Amino acid sequence: MLWLADAPSMRALAERLDDVSGGLAPRVAPGLSPVFGLDQVSRHPELAHYAERLRSLRHWCEATAADLRRRASIAEQADAVSLDPVEPTAVRAALVAAASGTADAALADLRQVVAAREAGSDRDAAVAGFFAALPPDTALAVALADADLVGPLGGVPYGLRYAANRLLIRQARAEARTLWLTDRVTLFSRLLEPREVRTVRDGRVVSEKAPRQFLLFDASGQGRVAEVFGDLDTATSVAVTVPGTGNNLETYADGPGANARALHDFAERFSGGRSATIAWMGCDLPQSLTQATWTSYAEAGGPMLRDFVTGLRLGAGVRTTLVGHSYGSTVTGHAVSAGLRPGNLVAVASPGWGVYSAEALHAPGTRLYALRHPHDVISVAPVISLASKAGLLGLLATPWAGHGQDPILLGGVTRLATGTDTDLVQLGVDAHAHGDYFTTTGQSKIATKNMAHVIAGDQGPMPFGGIARSEPNEG
Repeated sequence: MLWLADAPSMRALAERLDDVSGGLAPRVAPGLSPVFGLDQVSRHPELAHYAERLRSLRHWCEATAADLRRRASIAEQADAVSLDPVEPTAVRAALVAAASGTADAALADLRQVVAAREAGSDRDAAVAGFFAALPPDTALAVALADADLVGPLGGVPYGLRYAANRLLIRQARAEARTLWLTDRVTLFSRLLEPREVRTVRDGRVVSEKAPRQFLLFDASGQGRVAEVFGDLDTATSVAVTVPGTGNNLETYADGPGANARALHDFAERFSGGRSATIAWMGCDLPQSLTQATWTSYAEAGGPMLRDFVTGLRLGAGVRTTLVGHSYGSTVTGHAVSAGLRPGNLVAVASPGWGVYSAEALHAPGTRLYALRHPHDVISVAPVISLASKAGLLGLLATPWAGHGQDPILLGGVTRLATGTDTDLVQLGVDAHAHGDYFTTTGQSKIATKNMAHVIAGDQGPMPFGGIARSEPNEG
């Protein structure tokens, strides 16, 4: 079949198919249509043998109309990206190819590869092999032909996932514009704003704009996103940050995204430009303090984080670090308990990793770290968890609430300095302190720098109560 890579034509044809399908669809009773309904078939038995054919035709019309709209949505973005100065020029050609059906055969093969295997490392390897065998232009067209499939798919080359997820964001923005959802349009536009990156050119370090790098995007529900800072292809140190309670797609840019960027700025410096940081918000998170006591979010999110990191297929020599803030640390603890084996596990202002001993993580090769301002209000959470475990809360104690012991009190965990070590108040009520760990300025940048040292794998992390020192090239 010849497909037109022209969005208005495809949408017009989809509407015609809707009209045809509507004439064949049942309206009240489970018949075929006002013409070929059950009453008509009963009075004219000779029409009965058409019933299945008409049902098949209706299904074909519906499926084809949906596919035409998908292609039209892709074709519309081909014109949009041509106006984007930072989007690679190959993307527009790939969008046109995807909309016109050029990549259909290869896309069908990819879908078969995915459908034939359970999610996991074997499927990730098969997907990686599939894309490795394709010419670059075909691989990009396949990625954009079904961005919903490719965007979050483990084993897909990073650059293809970046392009697929940027397309998903553009499509979400276009839909929001159609519905006059101005807040959503602004939200998605912020996600597409280019990043300033530093590169070396003619022996000088210069800044230039580059397209955003997303490994995951889903606008439904709370929203899910995973963004990469740095070059994941060449990084020898990779960190994955997981935020805590109250975060969703609307808070990402100024919250988890900004925090990961601050952490990456230091990690990149300490690693000599060989680090990458991923801000991962790929699961539902508690949106209230009550929900934050539940284990269900971490129990669901932990395996999802494990599968995400596994799907990156990082090399054996890459140092990996999980950094979980607040409830995000509970998610990382459950990811490790579910089988993920990072080089480092860092708990920041943590209510608990979901265990009462480091041994319960079953990760003896993982180095454990924890940070908490002495006056951070989160310090009361493990106390409540322990009281619940001991049966001291009566009817308030439940098996699905509480997150284990405070990581800073677990054996085998190194507590790192936060810049507020001289404050000896251990049970405080300072809510502001709970979010003050990721910054490039002020006293709390010591916490950020300590995490960055862990990520880089150098000898720089300063233990709790240690003496602050100046860093090389620090202004």
